[in-house]
Amino acid sequence: MTTSSGGARLSGARLMAYSLPTLALQSMMVPLLLYLPPAYASVTVGMALSVVGVMFLLGRIFELFSDPLIGAVSDRTRSRFGRRRLWMALGLPIAVVAGWFLVSPPPGASAAYLGVWLVVFYIGWTMIYIPHQSWGGEITNDYQERTRIAGYRETGSFIGYLLASLVPLIYWKFVMGVEAPSFEQIVHVIGVFFAIALPIGVALCFAFVPQGAAETDDKPPSWRELYAILARNRPFLRLGGSYLVDRLAMGTYFAAQPFFVGMVLDLQKDVLTVAITNTVVAALLAPLWVGIAKRLGKHRSYVLANGITAASYLLLFFAPVGALGVVLAAQVLMGFGNGGTMITPPAMTADTVDHDELHSGARQMGGHMAFLAIVFKGGIMLGAPLALGLIALFGYEGGAQTLDETAAFGIRLCASLLPAAMLLVPMFLMWRFPIDAARHASIRAALDERAASAVPIAAR
Repeated sequence: MTTSSGGARLSGARLMAYSLPTLALQSMMVPLLLYLPPAYASVTVGMALSVVGVMFLLGRIFELFSDPLIGAVSDRTRSRFGRRRLWMALGLPIAVVAGWFLVSPPPGASAAYLGVWLVVFYIGWTMIYIPHQSWGGEITNDYQERTRIAGYRETGSFIGYLLASLVPLIYWKFVMGVEAPSFEQIVHVIGVFFAIALPIGVALCFAFVPQGAAETDDKPPSWRELYAILARNRPFLRLGGSYLVDRLAMGTYFAAQPFFVGMVLDLQKDVLTVAITNTVVAALLAPLWVGIAKRLGKHRSYVLANGITAASYLLLFFAPVGALGVVLAAQVLMGFGNGGTMITPPAMTADTVDHDELHSGARQMGGHMAFLAIVFKGGIMLGAPLALGLIALFGYEGGAQTLDETAAFGIRLCASLLPAAMLLVPMFLMWRFPIDAARHASIRAALDERAASAVPIAAR
């Protein structure tokens, strides 16, 4: 099977196969972001909302150490099977088993139960996610083609989000006749879907996607070089800092959304409808960002996407009780904006890897993607304890407690004004990002010239 090391265009069929693991992986982000906190804080499980937030925070802290190690080890791995494929295969059973226990808590489950299975699941998930992201950055060196690859992959993400909302809706409402399924019921069905979809997606990806241009016998980067990324690669630091705040805003919104839609707006029966609207729009419109990025550049497209998302959050602040139409309109805007903020950062990260290689001599796609994964997951998951902690400060701790006006305002704040204000930071930082198409072309030319001069004359 051939690789695409330069500007060759991969077929749509291969890119769809490449996107399948992401579809399955991101389906589990739906319960992690939306439904697991209220499921564990339900009357059945009975865990305090603040404790749930702390467990998610501890899991994120663990990943600060595990993610870079997995990225670096995958960079250092040499295998005939393919270094990215090997790690994905090892992570598959871990993610499936841990995911099952995570979405199936017994009545009265302890904080330790949640914490242990979160950590094990994060390990398995990361063993697949980071090598898969790195693989996408290595398939081609072309600036525009990287955006196209990211576009397919992140469209797969949104389809995963969609199926994670649609499958439990169909099962509970139309098969079982349950009009308003509980959060526990929703996460259990998503867990079943994940356990089936992930092995199938990984197998098809392995079967049809080339290994990538960077599968060489070059000396792997050292551990010191891994962490040196954070000191020397300023474009990546700028992108990572922007993406961290962007994901923190998203995590804050998603943690507050089930309480906001279900309790503040009294739309519990429409919780899945709201989620489906967001993901349908994102899945349908995300490919448009490939063309937008080609016209505006990746960094300006990222700024535009954040502006659209911020507008959707602001709209929600003014939604009256029972106003499903306003909420759905906000989801349309949000879904479109989210498409841009998912597609452009990984594509820009691959470009910063080339920048780093030019200046340091070390190519560390896995290391960079590992740090981006920390930002992606860490920002979103840090949003959960932030939102849940603020909601608790406004007087709501979950369980059978009823909302008063103060608690309702705190939830509304976390679902609208707070995340909208956060997005001003990435918009400001990324407007003048230093790597555009012209700058990347000069970087690639210098790298290609260096590589050509290193080849012995007899081998040319």
